Amino acid sequence: MKQQGVFVLLVFILFLFFTQSFIGEKIPLNDGAGYDGAFYYNVAHNFSTDFWTTGYDKFRIFRIFPFFLINLFFTLFNIEPKLSLLTSSMYVLHFTNIVIQLAFFFKLARLNEWRKSTTAIIFGCFFFNYFVLKNCGYEIFQTDAFASTIFLVSFYYLQCGKFAKALLVSFLGILTWPTITYTIWLLYFFGDAFPQDAPRLKIHTGKAIALTFPLLSFGAVAILYLLNKQPLLDSMLFIPASIPLLLTNAIAWGIFLYVILQNCDYRFHTPFTYIREFIRQSSLKKIAFVAIPFIAINLYLHAHTNDEFYFSSSAFILQIFLRPLKYPLITPIAHLCYFGILPLLVIILFRDFSKEIFNRSPGYALAFLAIFFFATDSEARHILPFLPMIFVPLGCALDKIHLSTKSTIVLLVIQIALSHFYIPINIDGFAEALTNYDYYTVAQRYFMNFGPWMSARSCIIWGIIAILAGILVYLIVKKRKI
Repeated sequence: MKQQGVFVLLVFILFLFFTQSFIGEKIPLNDGAGYDGAFYYNVAHNFSTDFWTTGYDKFRIFRIFPFFLINLFFTLFNIEPKLSLLTSSMYVLHFTNIVIQLAFFFKLARLNEWRKSTTAIIFGCFFFNYFVLKNCGYEIFQTDAFASTIFLVSFYYLQCGKFAKALLVSFLGILTWPTITYTIWLLYFFGDAFPQDAPRLKIHTGKAIALTFPLLSFGAVAILYLLNKQPLLDSMLFIPASIPLLLTNAIAWGIFLYVILQNCDYRFHTPFTYIREFIRQSSLKKIAFVAIPFIAINLYLHAHTNDEFYFSSSAFILQIFLRPLKYPLITPIAHLCYFGILPLLVIILFRDFSKEIFNRSPGYALAFLAIFFFATDSEARHILPFLPMIFVPLGCALDKIHLSTKSTIVLLVIQIALSHFYIPINIDGFAEALTNYDYYTVAQRYFMNFGPWMSARSCIIWGIIAILAGILVYLIVKKRKI
């Protein structure tokens, strides 16, 4: 690991596999656009017309970047927006995007002065996962990759103390994935430490979360039964609900969280403390720099919205509580399926990892709590853009281990293997299964990557893989040898 050439090799491997994902399979739905991708394709195709006439619904109008830019480019140069040309433009955007990610990843690594072994492992966690090596090329009309870049760039500038650049970049998130924008602002406004005597809650954070989340999950189940809303429960789980199974899964989920979080003894400040410190630390100029553009952008977008598509934030929160109960420990299993060794490293190093988080700033603690909430959903992609905020404390924890070259290489090999990018998806019967909404047969080759749609068989298989990978990663990280 003493040679910088190792990173040249890692980048070469990344581009090799990344390119393969674009010249390989395409999702056989909506002419290769996929499910959600159909909307983004239409933005790239019809933005100049739709935005000024019908507009977009008040949820997806915040998901139009960078697709509207493609349309404006085509319109400006009078290019007919054919599918082939739009597809080619997305290829260019994705490869440009990955170059930007690489540049700012290495900037972030140098800023935090990670060891070369740590940088290599974090590189693998960021780039050698299912999303980058398979999903990006399989479904090119998606916001996820671009939202990840916006957060990475904005987060980097925030870490450098270049607040104006960080905030300016963060505004792009409003048009891509608004929660990344709000997270950056949370880190910005609560970036300074509070007074040592600032009141705190008398609650052990780790144990409170381990107890509260399963109770809220099973409480949501109980409420749906009392309201005779069992069909809603079944639809969110994608299987018929079973009270004994749900109770068992809630207990398993609680035990898992307790084992992981019991050493997290951080205590959050009282709500009034955050309000008081926000007022004390935030000047009028500081607030105006964020509030005025935010209000202007939202008012402008509101003028071009319609009620075509219905989105319920309460239903989204409800599904986050319910989905971890579908199968025992489906959330950590789904995260391993999507991100590889990243969740294993966080779990194994959680004592040091959590200290690195909560000792940084009150804003970092609050933002991590919000990210943790989204991470409890078994659909792992919801935390994809926030990975840089996880990598910084994880990198600090990894730096204390002094991993050998051999151990680092083995971890990278495990990461690439867990990405399962090499498994073909478009086998016989797959397109028909998508058309018939048959998630649990051959379509599992695609849907196993998104926890809620996992079949029992996929969950068992990936559960076994998670156990074996967990043992191996534990031996490498804790023993520091193989």
